[in-house]
Amino acid sequence: MPSTGAATIAAATLYTEEFVIATRAGHRFAADPTLDRYCAMRHLVVSLTGDTHGFVDDALARQGRERRVALSVPSFLMALSVIAETDLATALPRRFVAMHAARFGVAGTAPPLRLPRFRIRAIAPRVALMDAGVAWLFETMRGLFQAKPGRP
Repeated sequence: MPSTGAATIAAATLYTEEFVIATRAGHRFAADPTLDRYCAMRHLVVSLTGDTHGFVDDALARQGRERRVALSVPSFLMALSVIAETDLATALPRRFVAMHAARFGVAGTAPPLRLPRFRIRAIAPRVALMDAGVAWLFETMRGLFQAKPGRP
């Protein structure tokens, strides 16, 4: 049986992403993004399983705080369309919000608490990199983000 370990996979970190608090444009939270105001708001959670507890709740619990979750949706795009029409707030990747803010009428605000960052990675089976086109694409993506780390 073939090995499925790390030696068979090539991976490259393209960039590190952070979360912002996404709300509809003009939401009062953006004018005064305090932790008290954040905890008092109603929240939307993005979860494929419908779970209403997530990494934000863990970060709040470490500070002895909690929030009120009103809704769970399965995708970031659905979250944007819901928050654009409501007073709900949600944590979304910064670059994702920046890319879609104008179209959905939403804004991203720095969170009033420390949230985890995560890496966006390109991953391919090493055998696939034997194809010149795949190898070129993999290296081009890696080079693009290393040359321009702030690029969405």
